Amino acid sequence: MTVPEIRIRSLNQSPLQRDGDYVLYWMIANRRTRYNFSLQRAVNLSKELNKPLLVFEALRCGYEWASDRLHRFVLQGMADNGDSLLDSPVGYYCYVEPKAGHGSGLLSALATKACAVVTDDFPCFFIPHMLKSVASRLPV
Repeated sequence: MTVPEIRIRSLNQSPLQRDGDYVLYWMIANRRTRYNFSLQRAVNLSKELNKPLLVFEALRCGYEWASDRLHRFVLQGMADNGDSLLDSPVGYYCYVEPKAGHGSGLLSALATKACAVVTDDFPCFFIPHMLKSVASRLPV
């Protein structure tokens, strides 16, 4: 499936790192494996570069609107995503932060070995600020 160009936006000017180990899909808003343009873009890029795809889905704690109810919902979705990708060639790395700040640097570490990082563009919550902040620090 082709992703419409209107759904693709570069967050920085870093070039693809064709010698990277994988294409990284950072799943942050569209936390599903179906009907997901971001995931499809990552799949297409992975095929184009002939590199494996790694899906990274993390759950931070300690942000302003964190709640047990929301986290329960996200954790159930993470379990579903893991099950959904289990028999596929896609790698799935889920990370649940045990304490606020413990996951700091994890995305950057994964990005250093990536050809590209694809993520979800979502206009609400803290996501626009987070994307703007991280885009300038990633090597791809």
